[in-house]
Amino acid sequence: MESYELRAVLHVHTSASDGTGSIEEVINEASAAGVEVLGINDHCTLAARELGHGGWNGSLFVLAGAELEDVNENNHLLVYGVDRLPDSKDPQVQIAAVNSDGGLCIIAHPCERAGKLPGTRSYSWTAGTPSGAAGVEIWNYMSSWKGGLGPVNLLPRIFLPDNWVRDPDAAAIDLWRITGGCAIACPDAHAFTYGRGPLTVRLFPYQMLFRRLITHILLNEKLPDDDPEAERRLIQALREGQCFVSNRLHGNASGFRAGINDGQILLQLPGDGEVVVDGGGTRIFRSRLRAGTHILPVPGLTRAVISVIRNGRTWICACIS
Repeated sequence: MESYELRAVLHVHTSASDGTGSIEEVINEASAAGVEVLGINDHCTLAARELGHGGWNGSLFVLAGAELEDVNENNHLLVYGVDRLPDSKDPQVQIAAVNSDGGLCIIAHPCERAGKLPGTRSYSWTAGTPSGAAGVEIWNYMSSWKGGLGPVNLLPRIFLPDNWVRDPDAAAIDLWRITGGCAIACPDAHAFTYGRGPLTVRLFPYQMLFRRLITHILLNEKLPDDDPEAERRLIQALREGQCFVSNRLHGNASGFRAGINDGQILLQLPGDGEVVVDGGGTRIFRSRLRAGTHILPVPGLTRAVISVIRNGRTWICACIS
């Protein structure tokens, strides 16, 4: 199993598109939150990359990418590893163009539900079965929070937002079963501001969201100091699905590992939890396990979703094949 692990916060917006923090502020907030890889995905722009913020910023590595969409603002793609964006608004053409330039595309919030308030429409995947995508965003904090938002539950959701971000999106996981590759969890951070002057309030600030959903990227060795090579290795690890996700609110998931080999799952748990193994819509294992190494028999299984549950909520999720 991979021995080197990086805590990544992917899918973050700055004032270069519809976020409220400058690129420099967002980088500083990520460093303060203990993030090791920051993925900036401003809408339809590589501003962070073009302004020279990609690569190492102290001990933080910035994957300076973009978020693409179609003409109807649906079918969003998180893009990394390219110096130019495709001109087309066709998502399949976008994926092909990014792949040809050595980058990768991850399908963003593919199955999100709309809220019932103005500005809370869904931005879901409507382009059919994707070809060439490197993975799926299976857990998006703001999408989870927004689904079903309405006048009656608005205040509880504002003051207790974590209560509505319990588990990855099951439909997005089903899409991952088609695409393979990486399954990531992201804040979709914007740090929205409301009000004016001294009455201005920032909802979902960067510091808060950077301490929730993270993607743990697994590597065979430490990233090099060379920016292009470090970026290439991170992109390759994501393309190969060398990652798992966690919610930091439920504990430090660093050290978790899971892999399938010869009809067995080798599982390394960093803490106690209820472990659930799903083999494609069928639950094949469920038991509370203690921290440590476990071997679970799963004859004939080649792809699985492993969840670790704490207090009825997902702490860790790994989509492995």
